[in-house]
Amino acid sequence: MTHHPSVPIQGSTVQSFTLSNGLRTYLREDHRAPLVSMQLCYHVGSSYEPAGHTGLSHALEHLLFEGSSKLTSGQYSAVMTRLGGEPNAFTSADATVFPLTLPGSRLEIALEAMADVMASATISNTPFARELDVVMAERREQVDNNPFSLALEHHDLLAYGSDGYGTPIIGYTSDLEHLTPAAARTWYQSWYHPNNATLAVAGDITLPRLQTLVMRHFANIAANRLPARMTPSAPPLQARRHQTLRLPGLNTGTILSFNLPSQCTARSGEQAYALRLLPDLLANGHSSVLQRLLVLDDPVLRSLRSAYEPWQRGDSLLALYAFCSPQITPELAAERLMLEIEAFRQSAPSKDDLERAKARLLARQVFEKDDISNQAQAIGKQAVCGLDPIALADERQAIEAVTAEQVGQVALEFLTDSRAAITFMHPKESAHA
Repeated sequence: MTHHPSVPIQGSTVQSFTLSNGLRTYLREDHRAPLVSMQLCYHVGSSYEPAGHTGLSHALEHLLFEGSSKLTSGQYSAVMTRLGGEPNAFTSADATVFPLTLPGSRLEIALEAMADVMASATISNTPFARELDVVMAERREQVDNNPFSLALEHHDLLAYGSDGYGTPIIGYTSDLEHLTPAAARTWYQSWYHPNNATLAVAGDITLPRLQTLVMRHFANIAANRLPARMTPSAPPLQARRHQTLRLPGLNTGTILSFNLPSQCTARSGEQAYALRLLPDLLANGHSSVLQRLLVLDDPVLRSLRSAYEPWQRGDSLLALYAFCSPQITPELAAERLMLEIEAFRQSAPSKDDLERAKARLLARQVFEKDDISNQAQAIGKQAVCGLDPIALADERQAIEAVTAEQVGQVALEFLTDSRAAITFMHPKESAHA
């Protein structure tokens, strides 16, 4: 077992150890309440899936705890609920994650169950058929019957291409219809091993106690050879890409995104943290540049928000979701957005704007750290994209150190026409249809 040094993190420490089978465990102690939150993160998600087999990781999220050598179908959920936990699961582009928060005194039972599933999930035909029906219903409800979700799916494909991050996490209906229990078992046997997993823990437990429990339940699970993993790459970025969508019930608007580095693919820490400030500088909050210009001063848009996911193995997107005021077309809205973003590109942000953006980002982080499940999630997100969670200790300092010049440099380099993808959203029943 390998030990790694503890690092102070705003009054606490992130500590870690690695078992000889490759399972990495991170702990952030927080003794304010007698609770422990953990996330077992498998380093496999939709960006790993080959064409024609989309939705495999999300299907495994549903299936993994539906039977193993010690647990019958449905038993894990029933037992954890009885112990005071709220068993859950989610899939992302890079991970399949099983979070659980429960009283510290009950932690060992949960670890025993998770280890048993890692070693011996059965993925038998009856739960498979039932859970696949659930997944198909989820797809219909959350995507096919939700015009904006469909628009997002189409936009990701335009922005990322068909490689990796353009793959919908839930999978395409045509692929789900052909998914077999054998394919799900093969996916499990390929990826769901201790040397492809991270256990992220936060809460009321000490490192020696956690080491004892993790050793007891996981140490005897063998490591396994993993398939070659490809890091998703962006499509060739020679020119602006655009598409028009007309869907019943779709609100008139524009999705505009720029391909840019993630925390993992940025050239330097300075660049990575400058990128993190772009959503708050550009579009989130009343004081952001585009909100002031296009929502408040000249109401071309009735609403605008921005998102950027820094925790990805490959490059990410800065996305803007803009909904038009009456009489404004998506095409005109996109034109105005590009015009104002070009002006932003050409000048570094003002000191006041930069300080406000930093304050917003840092405030969100402080509030999130109040919840131990968010602490565990932050650790897990870092680990699954290949970064060291111990570096979370330096985040506040790194964000505060970002200069206006550094933001200006990333804006100039990455908010370019050739990196832009635009989806014009029209309701099908509009006059433009």
